[in-house]
Amino acid sequence: MKRKLIILWLLLGLFPLLPMALQAQVVVERSTEIVSISGKQYYMHHVKRGETLYSISRAYQVTENEILKLNPEINDLGLQADMVIGIPVVHKEQEEETVSAADGYVVYTVTEVMKTKRFLHEMDIDEDEFRHLNPSVGSRLFPDQKVLIPASKAPVVDTVKVVVPVPVVEDTVVMEQPDTIEVALPEPRPEDCYVSADNARKLYHVALLVPLYLNDIERLDLSVDRIEKTKNSRVMKFLQFYEGFMMAVDSLTDHYGLRLELTVIDVNENVAGAQAAVEQLRNTPVDMIIGPFFAKSFAVVQDYALTHNIMIVNPMSERESILAGAPNVVKLKPSSQAMASELAKLMRLRYPKAKVTLIAENSQGDSAVVNALERALKAAVATEVQLSNAEMVELITRESRRRNMGKRVLSTLEVEGQIFSTNSLSEHPDGIIYFDNPMRKLSFSDDDVNAFKNGLSAARENVLVAYGKDIVFATKVLNNINKSTQKFPITLVGLPEWADFDNLLVENLLNMNAVYFDDHFVDYNDSVALKFVDDFRVKYECDPLPFAFEGFDVGWYFMNALMRYGSHALDCLPYYHIPLLSTRYYFGKGKRNDGLENQYWNVYQYDNQFIELRPIMIHPEEEE
Repeated sequence: MKRKLIILWLLLGLFPLLPMALQAQVVVERSTEIVSISGKQYYMHHVKRGETLYSISRAYQVTENEILKLNPEINDLGLQADMVIGIPVVHKEQEEETVSAADGYVVYTVTEVMKTKRFLHEMDIDEDEFRHLNPSVGSRLFPDQKVLIPASKAPVVDTVKVVVPVPVVEDTVVMEQPDTIEVALPEPRPEDCYVSADNARKLYHVALLVPLYLNDIERLDLSVDRIEKTKNSRVMKFLQFYEGFMMAVDSLTDHYGLRLELTVIDVNENVAGAQAAVEQLRNTPVDMIIGPFFAKSFAVVQDYALTHNIMIVNPMSERESILAGAPNVVKLKPSSQAMASELAKLMRLRYPKAKVTLIAENSQGDSAVVNALERALKAAVATEVQLSNAEMVELITRESRRRNMGKRVLSTLEVEGQIFSTNSLSEHPDGIIYFDNPMRKLSFSDDDVNAFKNGLSAARENVLVAYGKDIVFATKVLNNINKSTQKFPITLVGLPEWADFDNLLVENLLNMNAVYFDDHFVDYNDSVALKFVDDFRVKYECDPLPFAFEGFDVGWYFMNALMRYGSHALDCLPYYHIPLLSTRYYFGKGKRNDGLENQYWNVYQYDNQFIELRPIMIHPEEEE
């Protein structure tokens, strides 16, 4: 079967995927970033997950209509996390009017912690009316929290300020120096990276160069006895990427008005196929190319994209070399250097007092990665850790129970080379004990493994970071260390992608609270992921495999980026972070003229209570 050029005008989707609804609402903080338009000042507010139009209007003391007039894209796209919207800066002379009890509602200041339902019952307030007035209020109220209630129910009349609207001037936004700098970004945010309603209405041309292996489909055996083998075939793997991608496109066309001309070309590892694809694209306007998925084919199309200044996305390559001198390339697979940075964040967030050891498989090829991990850990781990005497007494009590001593308590206990008296600690519970905390690096040998086990601490967490790509190495680490978990608290961090080692004993992983790093992870406890599974089954009559989730993420992220930033999308990707199904994209670059590389690693851990893997959030944007 010949390769086919499929041009799809996607105006309607068949099975819409519900938008990724915000799960929680947050307290709105005023931005310190201000721009000037024709002498008028406006806040540049970065919308966070959980914020509503109402809660933002209350924080800035402006009306919802004022925000909508200044930001018409909200009418088109809805209010979404990571939007940047303009809000008039209200000066005191503009605060001319008040709304009192005569207007129907007042501000009430809460005086104590209580459940919202109890408050509504005691105040005899209708819950639906209250929720409409206070959409950001959760299940509890707190002291000094201000809420709107009907004036007839208020024991004390208060007032609400209403701002006189500031006229909206259609003009070019000129950035002033912000009060704060976003230090996490490689450069100050460019003024082009603000959402425009005009961008959302444009027609975009995207080429998806995916290996569908159309020549193999005629020979594909779909009989029941071969269905499992078929699921793992290269045909099904990449077909599911395409199907997941189309799920994202369908949702955006149905719910957000995406206008897209999508060119899908079957390009596999054959260089001739990539060259033929380039010839087909020469007469086609292209805003973005996604793929090819194989190295030699990608190199052919990359040259074409660079010559014509077209953004090209590589979904599969781990090679950092494709970024050198190629500013239009976007690489989705994170690097080992990024892994080291994410590991440091994990240590600071979850294990600030831990005793940390790095143990690595003897492999010269990975020495640079191991050295990067060592440097990151040394920078993240405190050189000295302190525990209170009271914490040590608790430890001695637990150890006494572990030894089945009944009501008796150990009189002394040796911890990290020091001997502690229970009576002395109990007499001075507020005292502080200091422990030296050097980060250790060991090689995988009998002597070093014994050194690790002999140096374990009973007083604090022992984190073992094990780097190795061989399942034999992983199995030996688990078998050698597992027995020590009966006496010492141990957490194993398996790098780089231990989740691929299917034959590891789960019981041992649970005992060691195993932590994984992976470029993709699907949390099947998440309602959005489950909704995707249901919709995928309805549309394609089969279960989604990992590539289906990856395809959706690529389609959802990059089509949204085009609708928000238009021709500036490539420059704005480092500032665009949104929740996805199986990963996130945090883009950065090594040198100014290099391409963008995703820096994000998924981190997840075995949950002993539920015997399943759960995500660990190490980025502020991930928190609900």
